[in-house]
Amino acid sequence: AGISLSTTPDVGKLRARLPLVKNFFVGVVDNEMLGYPEVVQREEMSRIENEKLPLTNFFTDQVENAIIDRTRQIPAEVVDSVRQLGLYGLNVPAEFEGKGLGWTASLMLTEPESRCTNVALGLLSHRIIVDILKDVGTAEQQQRFLPTLANGSQVGVEAIFEYDMAENELFNTTAEYIVETNEWLLSGNKAFAIAGPFATTNATPLFLVIAQTRRANVKGDASRSTTIFLVDSNTAGVKLGEQHLTIGCRGLDIRRVEFDQVRLSPSCIVGAANEGNEVAEVLLRSNRLRSAMLGLGMAKQLVNDLTSYCIDNQQCNVPLKDMEMLQMHLSKASCATYAIESMIYMTAGILDEFATPDVALEAAITKYYSLTQLFKIAGKSMDIIGPKSLISGQETEVLFRDSAQLYTQGESMDTLRLYIALAGLQHAGGVLQDTVRMQRNPLFHPGHILGKFLQSSNIDNPKTKMRLNENVHPSLEPAAQSVEQSVARLQMCVELLLTRYGAAVVEKHHDMQRLAEIATTIYAMFASLARASRSYCIGLQLADYELVMASAVCTHGRKKVHTLCTEIFNGQYVNNDSNLQRLAKQVIKSKGYFPVHPLTFNF
Repeated sequence: AGISLSTTPDVGKLRARLPLVKNFFVGVVDNEMLGYPEVVQREEMSRIENEKLPLTNFFTDQVENAIIDRTRQIPAEVVDSVRQLGLYGLNVPAEFEGKGLGWTASLMLTEPESRCTNVALGLLSHRIIVDILKDVGTAEQQQRFLPTLANGSQVGVEAIFEYDMAENELFNTTAEYIVETNEWLLSGNKAFAIAGPFATTNATPLFLVIAQTRRANVKGDASRSTTIFLVDSNTAGVKLGEQHLTIGCRGLDIRRVEFDQVRLSPSCIVGAANEGNEVAEVLLRSNRLRSAMLGLGMAKQLVNDLTSYCIDNQQCNVPLKDMEMLQMHLSKASCATYAIESMIYMTAGILDEFATPDVALEAAITKYYSLTQLFKIAGKSMDIIGPKSLISGQETEVLFRDSAQLYTQGESMDTLRLYIALAGLQHAGGVLQDTVRMQRNPLFHPGHILGKFLQSSNIDNPKTKMRLNENVHPSLEPAAQSVEQSVARLQMCVELLLTRYGAAVVEKHHDMQRLAEIATTIYAMFASLARASRSYCIGLQLADYELVMASAVCTHGRKKVHTLCTEIFNGQYVNNDSNLQRLAKQVIKSKGYFPVHPLTFNF
């Protein structure tokens, strides 16, 4: 049976608050957000849990991910069950024959899907297109596409990424406007498009395509822009190309898509022509949050599998579960998974609770943390289980490959790190511009410089007045203090980098990656702290251990932030960046590894 929940309309949402993580970059914390979002009421939660049970049973008992991986095909009966369970229309509004679920409820009900990554990744792409149509689609587009997307007769497919990097342009795929016919001519190739799973044999893909376009009456590089189109696969000129045989998710049909002089009407444009960046923000937010959710389910599965292995096996008559080294592995993996879950539902709660919130940075951080930690946990199975973990067809082996696939699917982690740092610095630049201007011109502002010298706060002993401990359970006061000190250190680093480099800071990629790691760690600490405080205050089962988990996340996070901030303060000649940059030039000059053999004679 399909899912029969409903959601609260947007009109009931609260007024948007200031961005949470962006303000970390300027040393500001919204204390009220330490009250973990409760957007699903008690009665609704019971209904969600009841609806989640058949989904869990289906993906646990009737779907064999390892068999799908081996046969490279999702069985027709599995896809039919997915349609009958209403999973295609989970986030489609009720007025368009969907289930009308908000972010929090839909994410909760998608968690069981992670037991079959092949199905989950295909549905993820489908739901992203639904999210875009809900947020920025016209009434005509919603009426035209959402009902068919809800029942699975059309399946949304992202056609965004390209196999070859565009050297001088934004994308190799282009769209040209033909004034005479009032049409757009789309040409190019897209890669890694996930075509399926299809609900019926005659179901068709609905491609979401990003193409480079040119603004009229604008010359040079300023005319370059992007436009996002919805393209039905039955349109003349659309062709599915070669299949990509990837390391993971082998049951999915991942293909190249060719667009040969495809004629599109203006009604196929999502958003406005030449304004693709605005729509891309919605696309990326949805992609990042839903990818993180899939990563969470896989991380939980790995932790459970590794725990069962340690309980059921022993070495030299010593149970593995009693070995301290393995206990540390399991604890760290559990803490990372706890932080992932806390970040996902905090971000989703903000989206559900407030009108038009700015959570672009939160979504990016959540995806980055989720997928990097998932890949680490998957790698730990090799340490714990050994060679058996990589026997073909073993659950740990399939999960390891699927984790690698999810880690690389879409934007790279390096790009995501740079985005996190850039978004934070852009926000901080507007807030701190007067302070930075005075510090970059010390001779004109001696009073300000003297005040900085007399400050007692420093990177090793930051002074804070945030009083976060007043908003959490008293036993979490040390953890709250860790968050305060970490936010203060981040603000100091941002101020220092903007003063040291000015606008050129965007070229200092290594320092920017450090900033991204710091911001990511702080959000993980903040979300874990808020969640554990709520759990303990309302008396949830094993909430006392949640306090321990949050404390562990915050303690480890504080040390990591301190180390990274110290590296930034020390500068490139002390933190080893200068040596690495010098070596990189020689590696490039030598076209690879350059040292001669260690036993070579020079005479």
